Amino acid sequence: MENSFNQLINFIQEKTGFMCQLYKERPLKRRLRVRMRALQLNKYDEYYDFLRKNPNEFKELVRVLTINLSYFFRNPETFEFLQQNVFPEFKDRSRVIFWSAGCAGGEEPYSLAILAEQAGILSKVQIYGTDIDEEALGRARKGIYNSNALQYLSSELIMRYFESEREQFAIKEYIKSRVTFLHHDLFQLPPFPHCDLIVCRNVLIYLDRKAQRRILVNFNEQLKPTGYLVLGKVELLLGIPEMKLFDAVNRAEHIYRKLGTGT
Repeated sequence: MENSFNQLINFIQEKTGFMCQLYKERPLKRRLRVRMRALQLNKYDEYYDFLRKNPNEFKELVRVLTINLSYFFRNPETFEFLQQNVFPEFKDRSRVIFWSAGCAGGEEPYSLAILAEQAGILSKVQIYGTDIDEEALGRARKGIYNSNALQYLSSELIMRYFESEREQFAIKEYIKSRVTFLHHDLFQLPPFPHCDLIVCRNVLIYLDRKAQRRILVNFNEQLKPTGYLVLGKVELLLGIPEMKLFDAVNRAEHIYRKLGTGT
């Protein structure tokens, strides 16, 4: 069974570039089985044969492997801390760069844009949202959401930042225009300027320690001196040497600041 599993993940990596071997085995297998059950397949070698004969299945598989359910202002306490303690630092800067890494359907980077508007710095902010799921990026670029994604927003905020379209809500253009969405693998440095703030929540939890360390080094390199890093509240990265590159600003909300005066 292990040989067929290894054959499968090597094939997936070869065809999609998705680095299966860097992910924890248990959640990886769980997500593979989602697609296998949908296709009524029981064995890894059966799914391997199916992928060989049906290359369109790779699109569905990558979607399942990268799915990250989200909504606007998820974990409101995190955004409240950013609004009160971090964003005021950006008011005196001529240009501010945010990166939402693993942005899924765009709820997080648009939340950052709304927060920037409330802080009076939207005109100087450029936000990049990246993911490896092209389907999710397509949804993010459209900027249209159902009411469930807006569950933590008051009716006042919904009216202020969204246009109602039947039973859906479209992010207003002046917010949408501040966000650029790109296909990007976190194991590589991104093709945009160094960042004042990187938000990467509930992504590292699925990776093994080697992959976590590699991505943290990339984040450190991509941040401006004393730039901020926000991780997921469930991501406990204790014992990882690369966390010493950052100083904890708020441990409860997993908000960190780059140490030193590097790039």
